Amino acid sequence: MKCIIIEDEEPAQQLLTKYIAQTPGMECIEIYDSIVGIAPKTLGDSDLIFLDIQLPGANGIEFLKNLEVKPIIIITTAYRDYAVDAFEEAVDDYLLKPFSYQRFLKAMMRAQNKLANKKATIKNDLLFVYADKTFYKIRKAEILFLKSEVDYVYFYYQNNKLLVQDTMNNWEKELKNDGFVRVHRSFLINPNKIEKVEGNQILIGEHKIPIGVTYKKDFMQLLRSH
Repeated sequence: MKCIIIEDEEPAQQLLTKYIAQTPGMECIEIYDSIVGIAPKTLGDSDLIFLDIQLPGANGIEFLKNLEVKPIIIITTAYRDYAVDAFEEAVDDYLLKPFSYQRFLKAMMRAQNKLANKKATIKNDLLFVYADKTFYKIRKAEILFLKSEVDYVYFYYQNNKLLVQDTMNNWEKELKNDGFVRVHRSFLINPNKIEKVEGNQILIGEHKIPIGVTYKKDFMQLLRSH
C-alpha cells in the first residue's frame, strides 16, 4: 500500500513514518508539509493519504473537497471538532493525536481490506476481447452496448468500436451477471449508459437502439425497478 503524508509537524511526520515502516505491506512514497506543490501524479500513485487538517495556509477538509479522485483518506489531527466535516467528505478513519501503534494498526487493517476489495472490483471489471489478432483490454463499465451482425459482434465502448467473431448469445451469457440487458435480438446494452427512452428506442450517446417486441416487457420492468 503506497502512502503519502501531508503533515506540517515534524514529530507527527516521524511517528507516521515509523509506524508505516513497522507495518508489512506499506510504503511511504512522499511527505509534504502543506498541500502546495503536491504533484498530481503522486496523488494518482498513492493508495492512502494521511492528512492533517490544520496546514500552513490551507485546510485539509477544503483540500479533500477539491480532490476529483480520492484514495483512502485517514485524518490525523489533535482536534475532535472536525470529525463530522471529515466524515461528510467520506474519509476512512480519524486518528486523534497522539495515537498508539495499536490504533494505527487498526486503521491500517480497515484500509487494507478496503484496498483489496477495490482491486478485486477493478479486476472483475476487466474484459479481454480478441479482435484483429489482438487482445484488447476493456473495462465492462465503459461498454455502451454490443451489436450483432450474423456471426460477428460489435463492441461499442467510449469512442471506440471493435468487431469480434462470436455470437451475441455467448456474450449475453458472459455479461448477464454484470447487469447487461438484451433489448433486441441484435443488441445487448449497459443500462448505466442509457440517457433516455423514447417510444421503442433507447438513446445511448448518439446511438438509437431499437427495443424488440420480445424484450420490451422485461426491459420496461427493469426501468421501473430502477
